[in-house]
Amino acid sequence: MRVNEELFAKVTIAFSFIILGLGGLFGLLQALNRVPFLSMPGVLEVSDSTYYRILTFHGVGLAVAIPIYWITGLTAFVSPRILKLEMDRRLLALSLAMMLAGGVIATITILAGKANVLYTFYAPMKAHPAFYWGAALLILGSWVFTAAFVKQYLQWRRMNPGVGTPIAIYGLLTTFIVWIEATTPLVITVLKDFIPMSMFGKEVDVLETRTWFWFFGHALVYFWLLPVVTMWYYLIPKKLGVQLFSESMAKVAFILFIMASTPVGLHHQFTDPGLAAEYKFMHTILTLIVATPSMLTGFNILATMEKAGRARGGNGLLGWLAKQPWKDPVYLGLVMSLVIFGVGGITGIINASYQLNLVVHNTTWVPGHFHMTVGNVVVIGYTVVTYALLSDLFKKRLVSKTAAYSHILLWTIGLFIFSLAYYYAGLYGAPRRTSNIEYGGLLPSTWVLPMEISAIGAILMFAGGVAAVYAVLGSLLFGNVRGVAIEGMKIGNPSPETTEFNPLLDNLKMWVIFAAILIVVAYIFPFYEIFSRGISPVPPVEAGLS
Repeated sequence: MRVNEELFAKVTIAFSFIILGLGGLFGLLQALNRVPFLSMPGVLEVSDSTYYRILTFHGVGLAVAIPIYWITGLTAFVSPRILKLEMDRRLLALSLAMMLAGGVIATITILAGKANVLYTFYAPMKAHPAFYWGAALLILGSWVFTAAFVKQYLQWRRMNPGVGTPIAIYGLLTTFIVWIEATTPLVITVLKDFIPMSMFGKEVDVLETRTWFWFFGHALVYFWLLPVVTMWYYLIPKKLGVQLFSESMAKVAFILFIMASTPVGLHHQFTDPGLAAEYKFMHTILTLIVATPSMLTGFNILATMEKAGRARGGNGLLGWLAKQPWKDPVYLGLVMSLVIFGVGGITGIINASYQLNLVVHNTTWVPGHFHMTVGNVVVIGYTVVTYALLSDLFKKRLVSKTAAYSHILLWTIGLFIFSLAYYYAGLYGAPRRTSNIEYGGLLPSTWVLPMEISAIGAILMFAGGVAAVYAVLGSLLFGNVRGVAIEGMKIGNPSPETTEFNPLLDNLKMWVIFAAILIVVAYIFPFYEIFSRGISPVPPVEAGLS
């Protein structure tokens, strides 16, 4: 079958929403199972094996699979329309085949209960080999797509030597640069350690594999985030009919993401023995640096909104807020995802602080944090951008504007309730990841009320997720029969405004080299410490293969 950019985008984006529906259902079951009175026998009984099965799918599906499918699909739609060049169709076909095969294999393995190893799949737990091979196919397929995108961009660069890279392309290139930075260590450890461990019983070192994983694990967050940041920069000004406040500031922010998003993983290993405090401190500083581009982005977008609002007659200190197009669900969702990300990002500074992290480490505070930040960006940001794609990519109308607004409202309210309750419970030590928090009836009373409140938030979030899936998949099925028009993305028509080539900001090759040097410096010393001391391989342990 001949795979062009439109077919690729349609399949991957639709696939991502199918996973969202199933992953969201599993997320609700987890949240309810952790409410003390609901987890009692005869009420909502979920076995330990089943709990970790659905928790694994929830983590792997929503954190890895959905972003890969949706981001590659968005890029396949956007890049040909802005760059006016086709992508390599053979690479697209190969990428799509690998990603779909890998995703299906990994999904079947997880749902069959053969891979209850969670998103982090820490050694020495082992899953069925199919899980690792499926994940490897999925990621390597995304690398093939990355090659197609970079090849297309380099061709455009040769044809336009004096033109600055359009901001949407700049942001998407940053996304895939970070993706390659992040997934390289993951591929190394999966091929070197986990597949041999699973297939042949190879013994592996726990600290080494954890360090490889977190080399990948936190940078993944920015892979989720960056395409939505790109759409903040690209779509919000288009919706407002103004230019971005500062394109140069936006490119500086993307450069900082390239430089500092990957060498930060040791702040997830503060409690791991065997890694010197000096290296953890270095990663803490880099983590604080990577907060800077997020703050630059917030300022840039708010300044753009204020400029447009004042041009429309907004007076006074906050009068410009009333002049925003809040009735447009795409615009509303993009702004709400920015606001919630900012609120949640503040707690990331706490997580990156050694002393404060010791208070919240492995408590419900952590899922409260990442649901407030990237969890909201994925569900709200990805969904409302897909609304904008309906008319241009799928040639469909939005089946229900009410569903679109309900998704944003219910998800936002539910997210705040859920995350704030998890923050509170985490401060009192409520654990994350455990299938049951009863502790034989000995759980502290301070956990009970916040966990009950969190269930309310989870139910509202699930309802918002159902509305999102209905709005997207319902539009794909019925949007040509009934529905309401929604303004599309109108990418490349007329051609996007171009800027003069800036030898400092548009020289991405230089920044990639600097980033590689920084990553090597950040990780060569921890790995030297691990290997020079001598690794301690341990035999694998079956992880709930029931």
